Amino acid sequence: MPTVLKLKNITKEFIEPRKNIVALNNINFDLSDGQCICLLGPSGSGKTTLLQIAGLLDSPTKGEIIINGKKCDHLSQEDKNFIRKQHIGFVYQNFYLLDSFSALENVIIPQLINGSGFDNARKRAKNLLSDLGLSKRLYNKPRELSGGEKQRVSILRAIANRPKIILADEPTGNLDKKNSENVVKIIKDMVNHYNISFIIATHNLSITKKFDKIVKISEGKII
Repeated sequence: MPTVLKLKNITKEFIEPRKNIVALNNINFDLSDGQCICLLGPSGSGKTTLLQIAGLLDSPTKGEIIINGKKCDHLSQEDKNFIRKQHIGFVYQNFYLLDSFSALENVIIPQLINGSGFDNARKRAKNLLSDLGLSKRLYNKPRELSGGEKQRVSILRAIANRPKIILADEPTGNLDKKNSENVVKIIKDMVNHYNISFIIATHNLSITKKFDKIVKISEGKII
């Protein structure tokens, strides 16, 4: 399978007054087309930093980021923004839905930002939400949704523009066991149905058995 993301010799240092903090130390990481990888490690291990670098939200101190065969680490911010819009979706622990908008509008808006026409964006959003059992919640705002429903909407928002890669940072962190298992099942179904590649960062050992590959990270190193 083709590689959609390659991190090559990635190191990230943060400059502090007393000493430099090495958040990532010579990381090498590959993600294949349609692959679902669990990035497992405790808080402070470097998971979030790795996802931010993979998503072009942060720059490494050294190393290469290659997305769909294109070297991205030295691109302008404008070019990075374009690649992120075209190829990458994000899912977060705290959902980050737009509180003033309905579930339907939360899935429509990223499509409009990406250049889709309103009618097509609305149709796709309705279909996606219906596929995940949210057809009766289209017009509910986030405050009217359960935690599991919010996370489903946030996953659909991430895939609405058909990215090649989704980066999920502790997507089950605010959910109970049943909802956590449901979210992981949804993610696996999305991988299979839309051929999307996922990286899911978590410290939750109980959900790791569902993934194609587990990558353990500790103190900024893959072990």
